[in-house]
Amino acid sequence: MSNVLKSGYGGRLREERVRLGLNQQGFAERAGIKRATQYLYEKEEGAPNYRFLMAIAELGVDMHYIFFGEHYDPSEVRFNINTLMDIFDVVDEICRDDSGKLLPRKSRSDFFKMLCVAYSGRKDEQVDIGVVKALFNG
Repeated sequence: MSNVLKSGYGGRLREERVRLGLNQQGFAERAGIKRATQYLYEKEEGAPNYRFLMAIAELGVDMHYIFFGEHYDPSEVRFNINTLMDIFDVVDEICRDDSGKLLPRKSRSDFFKMLCVAYSGRKDEQVDIGVVKALFNG
C-alpha cells in the first residue's frame, strides 16, 4: 500500500470526506463499504481496494490528493507520455474478467479516468503495474 498511496492517505481521505460534507457512515454507504472499514482506512489500518477507490472517485474525491498528497487543478490535466502509456498498460491488464476477457468499455474507461486523475502531472512517478495490480485486485 505504501508504494501506491503516500503515507498520510488516511488523513487525506478524511479531509476529502469532510470536504464533501459526509460523515463516516454516509461516505461508507456511498462507497459500498461498512463504516468500520472507512474508519480503518482513515486510520491507515486497512488498504482501500479497486471498488472503493472507483466509488470515491465517482463521489468527487480528489484522487491525485489521495494518492500523492498534492492538490491540482483538474482543468490542467497533463501527462508525461510514459506515464500515460503505463496507465494504458495497467488498464489493459487489470480490466479483465476471470476468463481473461476485457471488461465492458465503461468499466475500462472509468478506471482509466480515475488513474489519469490520480497520476496527472506526475513527472517523477512511473506507474508500477505490479503495485497497482496488487491494490486493485485486492
